[in-house]
Amino acid sequence: MPFTDKQMFEAIEANADVKLCFERISFACKELKSKTGCPNDDVDRFLEFAVGKWADSSSKF
Repeated sequence: MPFTDKQMFEAIEANADVKLCFERISFACKELKSKTGCPNDDVDRFLEFAVGKWADSSSKF
């Protein structure tokens, strides 16, 4: 059963490490949008693409 948005935000607020990671990801998305001028949908699509690829990303580049 997937987590609701409320449950996710509660988990983010309850754990400092999780909160820091969420803040870093949010900042990176805003920076990407700012530097590239891409629309929000493109940033969302980029995140969808990155899901599941983070663990082995060092071997891809």
